[in-house]
Amino acid sequence: MKGYVQELFTSIQGEGIYIGQRQTFVRFLGCNRACEYCDTPGARVQTGTFEYHSQQFENPVDAEFITQKITERAVTITGGEPLLQPDFLAEICKSLKILGIEVYLETNGTLPDALQRVIGFVDTVALDFKVESATGEKTPWDAHARSLKIAAQKDTFVKICVNHTISSQEIASVCNVIKSVDERIPLVIQPVVLKPIAPYMDIQRQALCRLPDVRIIPQIHKYLGLR
Repeated sequence: MKGYVQELFTSIQGEGIYIGQRQTFVRFLGCNRACEYCDTPGARVQTGTFEYHSQQFENPVDAEFITQKITERAVTITGGEPLLQPDFLAEICKSLKILGIEVYLETNGTLPDALQRVIGFVDTVALDFKVESATGEKTPWDAHARSLKIAAQKDTFVKICVNHTISSQEIASVCNVIKSVDERIPLVIQPVVLKPIAPYMDIQRQALCRLPDVRIIPQIHKYLGLR
């Protein structure tokens, strides 16, 4: 089984509720979204090479090559959008599970059918709700709701990248989708630009009126100068 990746490296988890955990990262190529705040625009399309330890390798690459390079007890599979390559993703995840390695999947929550195909092989799902005020694209609420129902079979949390223009209605809609599945699912507010902090505190306050676990967590790897 072959697929397309952008890079393979080891670092600490820099966002979400597992910040600080040392992991190997597999960044898939290709994305079905074009968010205005995207921090990896090069991963939107499939290209001919990928990077591993500052070396360039040719795409597409065998799933076995990826699993042989894993050096940590936990792996984050991110993108781009990994679920655009569900068969390749499933092959990697199956092999990692056999090796006893924890699989942490980051997805934009817009491809529930693909998520259903791989959910049995992952341990944790970070589901990124794409609110229109931040992405510049219409929010796919139905796909997010379906994806969260599937993800809730495993350890999961919802993340929203937000700026100061998020509306009260968007906040309410995010919370309502989570409540419709399980209100105990954590919601992570990830500021696109951290300062000033006061508006994000207000967003958190509004969400806490609807959900018990709402956290403001920026991307700390950027502040630490890590990948």
